[in-house]
Amino acid sequence: MAEIAIEYAEGNRLRSEAETARRLIDAYLGDRPDVDRVTLAPSGESVFCVSVEGDRIWCTDPREWIDAMEAVTAARKRLSEVS
Repeated sequence: MAEIAIEYAEGNRLRSEAETARRLIDAYLGDRPDVDRVTLAPSGESVFCVSVEGDRIWCTDPREWIDAMEAVTAARKRLSEVS
């Protein structure tokens, strides 16, 4: 079963964005039998990334608007490749 992690630069704004992305990923992919859990991981780096099983599959500039649906799409695509 796959673990999906959202890694984000520490800060209040990005924590909120990460929570939104986690909820969307969980809502769209949480009922899949190949998804174990969706976690949040604050980082000292200036990043906003989604990883599946430790491999970063999608990153965006954390200074820009973060499209959580792009994260969902990337996670869905990666899961279809590994299943």
